[in-house]
Amino acid sequence: MTTMTTDQTVRLLLPTHTRALPPVTARRQRRAILTYGALWALGALPGLLDLGAAWTAAGLGLALPGGGLLWGGHPVLAVAAVLVLVLSVFTWWATGPTVLPPLVWLGTAGLGAALADPGSSAAQTAALVAGPALVVAAAVVHRFRHARQVRAGARLNERLAEVDFVITGPPGLDVRVPVAEHTEADLAHLRYGLDLALQPLDSFEGFTRIDQFREAATRYQLNALGYGLAMSQFTRTPAFSGYLAEAQRNAIEKMLDRRIWGYWALENAWGNLDLDRDPVDNGENIMLTGFHGLMVGMYESLNDDRYSRPGALTYRWDGTTDYANDYGTLASSIHRNVQASPFALFPCEPNWIYTVCNTFGMNTMRSHDRLHGTDYFTAVEDRLRTSYENEFLRPDGRIIGVRSSHLGLSWNLWAGPSIQITTSYWMHAALPDIARRTWWLLREHDLRRDSGTVTTRPTVSARLDPGNYQLGTDTYSQVVTLMAAREHGDEDLAAEVQRGLDEQQEIAEADGARRYANASGLANLYSLLGRYGRHSALRDLVVFGAPEAWRAGPRLAEAAYPDVLVAKAVTDGRALDLVLRPGASARRTVVRVDRLVPGHTYDVHGALLPTCTAGADGTADLEIDLDGRLEVRVAPRG
Repeated sequence: MTTMTTDQTVRLLLPTHTRALPPVTARRQRRAILTYGALWALGALPGLLDLGAAWTAAGLGLALPGGGLLWGGHPVLAVAAVLVLVLSVFTWWATGPTVLPPLVWLGTAGLGAALADPGSSAAQTAALVAGPALVVAAAVVHRFRHARQVRAGARLNERLAEVDFVITGPPGLDVRVPVAEHTEADLAHLRYGLDLALQPLDSFEGFTRIDQFREAATRYQLNALGYGLAMSQFTRTPAFSGYLAEAQRNAIEKMLDRRIWGYWALENAWGNLDLDRDPVDNGENIMLTGFHGLMVGMYESLNDDRYSRPGALTYRWDGTTDYANDYGTLASSIHRNVQASPFALFPCEPNWIYTVCNTFGMNTMRSHDRLHGTDYFTAVEDRLRTSYENEFLRPDGRIIGVRSSHLGLSWNLWAGPSIQITTSYWMHAALPDIARRTWWLLREHDLRRDSGTVTTRPTVSARLDPGNYQLGTDTYSQVVTLMAAREHGDEDLAAEVQRGLDEQQEIAEADGARRYANASGLANLYSLLGRYGRHSALRDLVVFGAPEAWRAGPRLAEAAYPDVLVAKAVTDGRALDLVLRPGASARRTVVRVDRLVPGHTYDVHGALLPTCTAGADGTADLEIDLDGRLEVRVAPRG
């Protein structure tokens, strides 16, 4: 029987931003300016009251970083003070120590006081005028930029008024070709991920180890590993558990290693001035709760619910301290933080709100709602949509990548094409219309096709591999473009990007596992999502899940890795169809099938024996000769 989809066609214009700043952002910026105004007034008082050189220099240092050093005749030190403050802000953004910029600011003011010599009134005036002048200049520049973006948005809306976006509904078993067969190249790249995942739980051989705060952190590689393996199962081998499910479990459980999540104790201490080490119950940690939660949601949608049982996800600090959680507590934590945040979106690192990180939280809530009947996402969907469309969207349609929750400030670096592309991918499950519009804008303005090569606008973010912080090639940008193109049904573009990666990138191969040699582990693992993706695959898996036939029908439960590579495994609820390949040399081996009807006899094609009878536990072992591509079919007799 043919199952029809319920796809919908919508049009979505860009919001008309009449105000230069959205409401919550405006309130945060006003608060920041008023705080600076009070600090400036306090800094001006010592000079006005003639309290002496040291106090005057200290005050000028409060009014302007390095101001006291400038007034005291130390211009080189004044410039150095500004540079150190800028570095401290960068460090605050990179690793979360909220206390660092204020400490540096106060420290440079104290240095100015210690070295103070009476300066000229002109230098004093300059130090007092510079800060407010910079604030006014920034406001003027923003208004001009905003006006330009409003005009661009109006022009885009004239075109968007004629663009129909298809929002896909639940796929039927015969709609959008949900199950394909792994090519030999697909299997070689999959083995790279499997080899990482199937090592002992306490081993991290082959993972990039640079820091545990930013994009190269091991947890993000584990996240990408879990997502890629789950996508492989969903689109290629939904009727196979075995080592593929084991690999996903290992990735999930490696996240519980203190070396992976222990960063939070430090970030919470220096970012929130809070000594609580709890990584889930204690606020601004969506980079763990959202990312880890989605791994579990994808796994449970395809396999079993073990991580929804109380304490199944226990983050252990030491022999006496642990934090017992499960899939439900992760989703609940995200929901609670969305409700508590004035922006609805809430921070990754303390203070810093990332739009792309919050999509993982949305997807965790959305999948949990489907699997467990909660309403975490539906209860906050309107607030999240409003925030994405107002607080985190420029008038020209660019998603704002990061904003300070304390100050309301952002910067254009994080509006680059790679960030937009990534966000359009991960947003497609929960807010598909905004994601589709974002992809349309990217196709129109950022993606370039030239002689079989797809590139993005040449920006810093497009040339950065965040998995190892190296500038140069655009491999990571290509990978996320592949992911998004497949997800949005842009298959011609996706095939072109995939071909470019496979033909132009240097390939490293070891023991049958293949990777892009000059790309980070993160880029290679995300490439699995792109390679195995299809139209609406992420949306289908998160929002609609696996069809009941896949979850109840016969399944390949055990096969030896790497002797047996599973290229395809699918069931219609009664029969099981497999395509198997040898991992190396030809061999005779045994595979196990489960979820059969106990005691029933099945016809078998492709194995040594033409029939099998299911045991009392619903399993049967099949002996096969594997010396090339082998099709196996197990179907009930009669």
